[in-house]
Amino acid sequence: MNLTQLNNETKKQINKLKKPLSAYQYYNKIMREKWHSMTEEEKDKSLLMAKHDSERYLKEKQGIEKKLENEVCKLKLYLSRTTASVPCVGLDNGFTSYSISGPIVKVEMYTQQELEDLREKNIISWSDEFPCTLKYKSVTDARGNTFKFNLKAAKKWSVQVYGGTMNNNNSWYSLIENYDGNVGHFTKYKNYKGETWIENY
Repeated sequence: MNLTQLNNETKKQINKLKKPLSAYQYYNKIMREKWHSMTEEEKDKSLLMAKHDSERYLKEKQGIEKKLENEVCKLKLYLSRTTASVPCVGLDNGFTSYSISGPIVKVEMYTQQELEDLREKNIISWSDEFPCTLKYKSVTDARGNTFKFNLKAAKKWSVQVYGGTMNNNNSWYSLIENYDGNVGHFTKYKNYKGETWIENY
């Protein structure tokens, strides 16, 4: 047997050797063996402890999320969409119908770097005179509906809207802050005298 063959044979033999276990793998192996040797009563006790710990985690997580929700609610963020509009002409009453959704209870913020990337791609723009007002990547209302910032519409039409498709402006929502008005679906009427009134539906 020459040296090359001996080298190859040595590698084959080394590759066939059982790999050593790390300390963590030994720990897992011992725990698995211990679990299999436990009585049903001992297993039930462990499962109950795990269940209680999972419930504790969820309760603490919900408490933290609720605090954040309360802070977001203080911003009075709502989504607004105009569903129909007719101007006041002559003696006719003009009207605008709105759909206001909210309050917003959860937001996903854009990072400064993400905003800079959108600016470089000419999706959004701002200047010293008109600073960037975009903050939120997505918003979630109290019903759990999530609306993402519409990047395609922003790029094509230079608008800052949430939800919907690129070309259907009837499906877009504008985000309004510090809103204290009506919520839901309603129509605001205006007559030639300048009088206004609202009908909810």
